[in-house]
Amino acid sequence: MSRNVILNIGDTIKYSGECTGIIEKIRIISTGNYIEQYEYNGNGEDIVLTLRNDHGITNLWLKDTSISKIF
Repeated sequence: MSRNVILNIGDTIKYSGECTGIIEKIRIISTGNYIEQYEYNGNGEDIVLTLRNDHGITNLWLKDTSISKIF
């Protein structure tokens, strides 16, 4: 990923090709803490997003994942 993306609770993102989801939670794996905002630079090995999508709830580990915000 060539640029940083600011992720916030409530943002809609696209990931894994054409999958989309709304961010419900952003969790730091190492501490277990939840945060409201995260600056993603392509290396999110310590971050998990909880997303609501067409299939229900999905937990997405950001390690080496290409994502983009949908405005």
